[in-house]
Amino acid sequence: MLKKISILLLLCTSLFAQKKSSNYHYRFEVGSYFSIYGKLPFWQANNQWGAIPDKANTLVVKQRIQKDYDSTSRFFKVGFGGEVMSVLGNQAKIMLPEYYINSKLGIFEICAGRKREVIGFVDSTLSSGSITWSSNALPLPKVQIGIPNYTRLIFNWLSFKGMYAHGWFGNQTFVKNYFLHQKTLFIRLGKPNSKLKLHGGIIHNVQWGGTPKYELPPSEDRFLNGKFPADFYTYGNVVIPFKKLWNSKDSLYNAFETANRFGNHVGSIDLGADIDLPKARILVYKQSIFDDGELFNLVNADDGLYGFSITSKNKSPFKKVVFEYLFTKNQGDYVAGLARLLNFTDRHPNNNNFYFNHAQYYDGWSYNRRTIGTPFMTPQENIRNENRIDNSSVFVNNNKIVAFYGAILNQIGKIGLVNRFSYSRNFGAFNNWGIEDLNKLFVTQASYSMMGVFYVPKLKADICINIGIDHGDLVKDNFGAYLSYVRKW
Repeated sequence: MLKKISILLLLCTSLFAQKKSSNYHYRFEVGSYFSIYGKLPFWQANNQWGAIPDKANTLVVKQRIQKDYDSTSRFFKVGFGGEVMSVLGNQAKIMLPEYYINSKLGIFEICAGRKREVIGFVDSTLSSGSITWSSNALPLPKVQIGIPNYTRLIFNWLSFKGMYAHGWFGNQTFVKNYFLHQKTLFIRLGKPNSKLKLHGGIIHNVQWGGTPKYELPPSEDRFLNGKFPADFYTYGNVVIPFKKLWNSKDSLYNAFETANRFGNHVGSIDLGADIDLPKARILVYKQSIFDDGELFNLVNADDGLYGFSITSKNKSPFKKVVFEYLFTKNQGDYVAGLARLLNFTDRHPNNNNFYFNHAQYYDGWSYNRRTIGTPFMTPQENIRNENRIDNSSVFVNNNKIVAFYGAILNQIGKIGLVNRFSYSRNFGAFNNWGIEDLNKLFVTQASYSMMGVFYVPKLKADICINIGIDHGDLVKDNFGAYLSYVRKW
């Protein structure tokens, strides 16, 4: 029923798009993927919102409709959007990468459906991906209320924004009918027109509830009566995960939940600066990941995504440059330098994190087997056979990573070019989940992509060419290309 409604929505609203209203946008794309290996190269497969075919050497057709908010309405506004993707060939299928309706009432916005969004303080166009919520997986269907734009809080130089959401993971490989809890809060120091603005925020995501589809020995205590708890008491522990506030009913739940926390908590603390110069805009940011309590006493403060972005205001061909560094080797294994400097101690000794994996939710921090966060946390089924492990309950068996990433946006006349390059050293994971002895061996991986967009006036359309190359020991060497025709109204 949902697919029928979404397709009908696209067909009906596309009629309005033909009226050339500035609020309506229609996009048509047809293209084909080619690959020598049969799979898409790394930067063609990742950060595509999950809207890709399972294999290369196939034809895809995409249609997208979007209605923006009416600028003439000051208080109440309504918008919606949707996309249908058809994959043709022997793996034919239809996907709905996006379908949503949103409304704005004053400073508040309510959104329902599947909508593309990058959550976190990173470069929104060329980043490798926000560390816990990137553009790598298909958006989860959810209901969300929030304040999307910075809003003054008491003083002109103090603003805030945030949101609160409930989502559905649906039926995954190992667990079905479980939920997403998500909330964010960001603070900005600096007036809207200030040359320097400082940003700080927290992102909190939780997988909770649901029914496991796997079996455990009777002695195991990871679920009770064949399910994970999903009552209001559990939800309270999910929203406010501080045990001292919620310990009165522990006897009614399994020992795994009460000894740890209810659900799988993944999030980040984001800090950054926005510098507005006469000839350029500069972003500097750090996203610190948390999976347990280590971050709050700075034990794993060195883990996270470090970024630098510079956007040119001149007419030069170089429009934007982004550099990022990802480090996830700590995971509570040692006390980071900042914590040692402040004389902080580890309150959770010998309690290492296992980023994007979980002992109850075997699907890990993923949706439809695609990583929700940074794409460098590659699912083990996507890496070389010799680097995999015989343990299906592990989603990412390589989560101790040091990665370097760079991207450049050029505009030469009517030709747009985007180059991406990444180089990573991959150290496996803790408890022999990884490739080899973690301190003695690592495997390297380099990936590159170049996308060119050429506007053809006679066709009134863009011709897009995307080339991807992989070389290294983590995934198979590969070369692929994507050629497409894009028309917009």
